[in-house]
Amino acid sequence: MIPECKNKCGNRTDTKNGICRTCTGTSYMPPSKSDVHLTPKRVYDIIKDTWNVNKEDMFDPCPLNPQFDGLSIEWAKYNYINPPYSKPLFENFIYKAISESKKGKTSFLLLPCKTDQQFFHDLHYWYDDIVWIKGRLKFTNNKWSATQPHFLIRIKGIMQYKGYIESKRDKEIE
Repeated sequence: MIPECKNKCGNRTDTKNGICRTCTGTSYMPPSKSDVHLTPKRVYDIIKDTWNVNKEDMFDPCPLNPQFDGLSIEWAKYNYINPPYSKPLFENFIYKAISESKKGKTSFLLLPCKTDQQFFHDLHYWYDDIVWIKGRLKFTNNKWSATQPHFLIRIKGIMQYKGYIESKRDKEIE
């Protein structure tokens, strides 16, 4: 049985010092033992319900145990990308989806909500639609739920670069 926190907060803890992570201000982040996080059915259901595209109609350029390099081949009309989380692969698949959109290809990307990262801000100029996924995903092959929330983003084929729109406020800040 897991003992109670020494601070008598009501939480249980398995830390060496006997004080729970809530009291110490640290959260639990299980280590990722793999770069592969298998997409749960829930994500495909969201794509179907939101954009009416079935899993079977999408090409996956970064599948489990691929027999090809998804970054160097042409993608299909519809693509689903749950990229490997290691750098630089993660960003490379995002920028490849943007590149493929210029050829008329539509991509659906499952990404972690990391609004402080450059990829998130770069996507702002190219995405067509976004769905914020409520709660934390539990990837099919993982013991724990994801450590951060995720979102789905659609980059539609032949999208025009939205560019940066300057506001009056931006000019006043300079």
